[in-house]
Amino acid sequence: MKINYFSDVHLEFGNLQTPSNDADIIIAAGDIGVNKQGVDWLKTFNKPVIYVAGNHEFYTGEYHDVLKMLRMECAGSRVHFLENNLFVYQDVRFLGCTLWADLMIDGVETAEALGKTLNDFRKIAYNGHAFDIESFYKLHQRSKQWLEAELRRPFDGKTVVVTHHAPTSWSWNDSPYALKKFAYCNDLKAFLHEYEVAAWFHGHVHSISDYRIAGARILCNPRGYMGRKTVDGFDVNKVVEI
Repeated sequence: MKINYFSDVHLEFGNLQTPSNDADIIIAAGDIGVNKQGVDWLKTFNKPVIYVAGNHEFYTGEYHDVLKMLRMECAGSRVHFLENNLFVYQDVRFLGCTLWADLMIDGVETAEALGKTLNDFRKIAYNGHAFDIESFYKLHQRSKQWLEAELRRPFDGKTVVVTHHAPTSWSWNDSPYALKKFAYCNDLKAFLHEYEVAAWFHGHVHSISDYRIAGARILCNPRGYMGRKTVDGFDVNKVVEI
């Protein structure tokens, strides 16, 4: 199967042409636009699309309301929106979720410091209050538990995981903002060694990734912020075969 993949298109900063390639399916790994911007663009494609939300999809909205809206907007279309659910296409199982990072992995002090710096906590509402580190961590735990339960299930075919936040810190390039690594990357190398995963597509880090852990290929192809910090090497027509 040929997969065209990209993330972090950030349509709120500028438009992007429609992909044109020989892929069988397209993966959009989050931060395509704010709220329904991404859905409107992805619906113009003439191929099936696997879509997970990034953090920016929720900006200016309430988390649960935006999640419900994305599900409704994608229902009945070629865009398959995944949040702790799966889609099977041509004997390939796609497991998808945002997979918010584990803010607590470096301790409460680091989590609290991130709570003061990340835009997510200023731009997303959650259950009548501002998004906070407890809600962030709760969403992480929910997706991690769901993902492991699904990976345990036998499947007669290949398994592909699609998340917005990165599965491991190997996707994090050197940066003066080292603290943010804990809000961008998970530590799920054990999953990749224990379960059979053909490929894991992600976004969020705004740097190209293509590496292997065990049998899994980890891939990220983000555009970044048009006109500000566009990622070198981004190609909306990037295709990989699994």
